[in-house]
Amino acid sequence: MSPTHRPDSRPGWLLPAVAWLAGVAGMVAIWLAVALAVRGMAGWLALLAAVDLALLLRLSAMPASRARAWAATAGTALAIAISYWFVASMMMGLPLGLRPLEAASRMGPVLASELLRHAASGWDLAWALLALPLAWRLAR
Repeated sequence: MSPTHRPDSRPGWLLPAVAWLAGVAGMVAIWLAVALAVRGMAGWLALLAAVDLALLLRLSAMPASRARAWAATAGTALAIAISYWFVASMMMGLPLGLRPLEAASRMGPVLASELLRHAASGWDLAWALLALPLAWRLAR
């Protein structure tokens, strides 16, 4: 061992975990901004979420494995679910003068599912279902 060599003291899971959280939160924020701008669900952003999570986990030096593929797929699913929840709450809350976080905390699952059923098209659901295997494939 050379005198200039320093052992790596940080845990190997910390950077991928932070990258995963940042990827999910960042994608939800982007999704809400785009959905607000286009005044729709913007379901195509599910594909961007899959690419984003897979890329962030790869860049965070998480080793290529099934764990990385599962993490990317779970993060994509979580980003889709949270984004759809917030978009539905924005659709209901903004006309009532509520902020998105306030509206999301007041909305129950029945109202959210009903709003999504009326607002989401078949394409929005197709993009969400296509994003999950894409995240798995890109993260392997």
